[in-house]
Amino acid sequence: MTLPRTIAVTGALGFVASHLLPRIEALGATPLLVVRPGREADAARAYPGREIRTGGLSQPTTLAQTFEGAHAMVHLAGMSLAPDFLPAAIAAGVTSGVFVSSAGVHTKLVSPAAEAKRSGERAVWDSPMTGVVLRPSMIYGTPRDRNLVRLLTWIERWRFVPAPLGGITLQQPVHVDDLVQAILASLARIANGEPIEREYDVGGPEAISLAEMVRQCGAALGVSAGILPLPLAPAHGAAMLARRLKLPFPVRPEQVLRLTESKAVDIGPARRDLGFAPRPFAEGIAAEVQAMRHESR
Repeated sequence: MTLPRTIAVTGALGFVASHLLPRIEALGATPLLVVRPGREADAARAYPGREIRTGGLSQPTTLAQTFEGAHAMVHLAGMSLAPDFLPAAIAAGVTSGVFVSSAGVHTKLVSPAAEAKRSGERAVWDSPMTGVVLRPSMIYGTPRDRNLVRLLTWIERWRFVPAPLGGITLQQPVHVDDLVQAILASLARIANGEPIEREYDVGGPEAISLAEMVRQCGAALGVSAGILPLPLAPAHGAAMLARRLKLPFPVRPEQVLRLTESKAVDIGPARRDLGFAPRPFAEGIAAEVQAMRHESR
């Protein structure tokens, strides 16, 4: 696999970047680690000897030198920021990029966050850069994922997960290493001048119900787990009340409503063009549980 020689990576201190950066280097390319001003020391500790660039992606005046020397970029720091930093990246000579958005843009609910991501995607497609947008579903894979690690911790303690509609809605989590492979394949395809679509959804190999996902999480933990059905209106109302009173609550009101929407995505185009072959959820979640237990020793 041939990559562009130098690749700027935003969100370089994040979860996905921690899996992506070693792979970029293993393939012979040089990553430029883009971090917010003030995070240079953290980046130097995490990635000693690597080139670190700073810049506030929402503050174009701070980006004059950030992307200089990069041939391509991978954006991991929030799709909504793309309109702010794209002019600086293009002015610096970045000609191509992979932009990680979210499958949440498919929501039918009124969502300012989803609309901001859609605006970011449009900014990429309207720019002169050859840009590919990847839309992962829920990303998981290690205790750093901030998604399923919380679900696993809850299940291990309580065994049942409260959910509206009895957990029938479809989910399609994607392992972080499978997402990384899709990013690398996109970069390589652009670098080699091969045809590529402007957007791909990336998820697990098949959609499973939330109830089945909870069951498989329980199996990985060695416990029997299930769904505690909740009426939608009271669950949403409780989340709204907690927000108004500034009380801790496990999910935001919009997340309660999103639990009624299917998260299934079509990974067929990514399979065809990117060689995308995600691992089954049961396999990936079992490995995450092993990692959790190893860290807790």
